[in-house]
Amino acid sequence: MTVTARTRQSTPIRADVAAQLLGWFFAGAGVMRLLPVPFDVAMFESWGLPLWLRAAVGVAELAVGLLALRPGLRPIGLVGIGTVMVSAGTVHAVLGHSLLIAIGINGTLAAAAFGTAWALRAELPGVEVSR
Repeated sequence: MTVTARTRQSTPIRADVAAQLLGWFFAGAGVMRLLPVPFDVAMFESWGLPLWLRAAVGVAELAVGLLALRPGLRPIGLVGIGTVMVSAGTVHAVLGHSLLIAIGINGTLAAAAFGTAWALRAELPGVEVSR
């Protein structure tokens, strides 16, 4: 597969830093969801969501966070982070929560993840970047 874009060497360092920040943030959030953190359990219960969903979200957040931290797999993890955030925004909107949360926060994180994945797409195995 050939992609016309900048070479990996010319990818701004900011994309690597953004990938690591998002990766650590989501890996940490995933661990928190998998532990019995009282405020997080109460939050899911107050939304009327089952606790198994909280565990599933935790596994997803941990997995995509770890993928975003691994060079070569960062774009895949970042697309996963974006997908998790779009899903979270959808859940917030369906539950009638603030659009600031549903769109603003989740949408911003999704856009950052998708944009960073695009900037790092040359890291994917089998993708050649040419000018």
